[in-house]
Amino acid sequence: MLEGGRRAQAGVEALRAAIAARRPRPTILSLEGRLQAAVCVPLHARGRGLEIWAIKRAEGLRHHAREIAFPGGKPDDDDDGLADTALRELGEELGIDRADVRLLGPLPPVPTATSRFTLNPFVVVVADHAVARPQQVEVAALIRMPVADFFAGRVPYRAVEFAPGWRSPIFDFDVGSMYGASAHVMEVMLEVCAEVSGLPFPEPVPTDQIPWQ
Repeated sequence: MLEGGRRAQAGVEALRAAIAARRPRPTILSLEGRLQAAVCVPLHARGRGLEIWAIKRAEGLRHHAREIAFPGGKPDDDDDGLADTALRELGEELGIDRADVRLLGPLPPVPTATSRFTLNPFVVVVADHAVARPQQVEVAALIRMPVADFFAGRVPYRAVEFAPGWRSPIFDFDVGSMYGASAHVMEVMLEVCAEVSGLPFPEPVPTDQIPWQ
């Protein structure tokens, strides 16, 4: 049996391989002619096991205020590609130093339904010792979702079906609901976790209650 450090390393490599194998989902939204944005999907190991981090955006922001999302934004001129954008935004919004981050790879891009942006997600592992320091100007709350809680049914998981074979997931947290493109990214990340762990993926509860209206 592998020792703790080797077992953790094997888990990280399994996640990396599963992320690399993901293919874009069918969507009714075109990816053509869109503006590009990058988000960081941070993974962190704590006493409760592997966590996925998300944020609640601050109320005073010009765009997507109070929404549950991942750290991210539009590229700056000095960014060296979209992965660099995602890592920069992680540092700016959560105070995580790049030396404490390991990039695992990109998930498939996700178009937004309410704007002309496409989200390009990049999955990272945050070092065990790293401490998040949310920037209050941009971040109202840090959400640490234990992956085990989702598969145990402790994270409410709903979906609105807009067309046959195309649904929009919703994840409910104490500070609000994650929906839209961010929720699609979360769902794909959880599917990767299910694949690596050999766990069955739950079906969402159907709903017609749309949080963005």
